[in-house]
Amino acid sequence: MWLLLSAMSGRRFFALAFVVAACSGSRAHDARYPRRAPGCALSVHRGLPDVPVWDDIGVAKVDCYLDESEIACLGRLRTEACRMGGDILYDVPARASRPVERGMIYRAKVAHTRGAGAGVGKTDKDEGPPSDAGGGPIAPLPAAADVAASAARADAGSQ
Repeated sequence: MWLLLSAMSGRRFFALAFVVAACSGSRAHDARYPRRAPGCALSVHRGLPDVPVWDDIGVAKVDCYLDESEIACLGRLRTEACRMGGDILYDVPARASRPVERGMIYRAKVAHTRGAGAGVGKTDKDEGPPSDAGGGPIAPLPAAADVAASAARADAGSQ
């Protein structure tokens, strides 16, 4: 191998390295689970998911600087899972690994639910509050002076 590399000129070596790098890209994306928008609905689990069957899509990994909070880093992990087309993120570690002094890594598995009707009728859009939220009569709030007067009357005889 070394003889082959030493016989090549510098330009040919870089051309060969470029071709090898271009051909060794990531595997083809599963067409069944297209990319989802960042902030999509995900089911996050520390261990195995509680669904009966799922399809594993791959492993999501994010590298973050220590200057970022763990919450921001987990947000990037969720975004990566959505980009991969998953609706389940499992084996999420409780703490990030720290392979270097100023960095942390979160690594978790991404999957998508499988079965009859899985994904049918699902939307990534927030449907808003439930239909019964705020369904009662509207009552105005008391004025600040009324609240202060009622509190003074309640404290008047408590000495």
